[in-house]
Amino acid sequence: MEPVDVYYNFRKAQSESKGRGFRMPKDFKAHLEKKFSDKNREALLLATQYFNTKWTNVNAYRYMQCGFELFKTFSYLKFFDPRVMRFYVQRDKNMKREMVVNKKKIIDSVKFIRSYMKDNKIHMTRDYLDLRNGHRKLVVDHYIHGNIDKYLLVWLIKSGRLVLTDDDRASMTYIVHQYREIGEKLQEINGFMRKVGEKL
Repeated sequence: MEPVDVYYNFRKAQSESKGRGFRMPKDFKAHLEKKFSDKNREALLLATQYFNTKWTNVNAYRYMQCGFELFKTFSYLKFFDPRVMRFYVQRDKNMKREMVVNKKKIIDSVKFIRSYMKDNKIHMTRDYLDLRNGHRKLVVDHYIHGNIDKYLLVWLIKSGRLVLTDDDRASMTYIVHQYREIGEKLQEINGFMRKVGEKL
């Protein structure tokens, strides 16, 4: 993640909370140097470092949304307020505990995979599922960042298309603990998932 990505997620969440649009600067580096105060620039760069290290499991956009829900004046300097992270963690747990199958989320996940494959010139789903980001499968990163629904991920595992390593499992403890329940829900939509599989 680059500083421009953190800035984009911040501005997107800000515009959503204020109900207005926003425009990205044409030259972000110049904007960062000329328009940012030293403290704001430092905070943005430090947040970028965090999202690439200790916050790699955090979805930047959802984190910013939590910040704007907590503070009307959420700013770069408030990125590190521990209340934002506590709120984010609680909300993330609640989202992941939801045991309602949302077919639209599964379809959106398939669209995300197909779009990612097209953008990166990957022709076989098997090749996408084998991609790694360090010690972890890329598909697991995509799940952590909210791009892939838990039901599709478990279906990929159960159908034998995706084989996880210990590092992958350690990154998704919720799925490991709820695997049986998610599997039972998938049984209820077996026909739908078969059609989903044909799109991959």
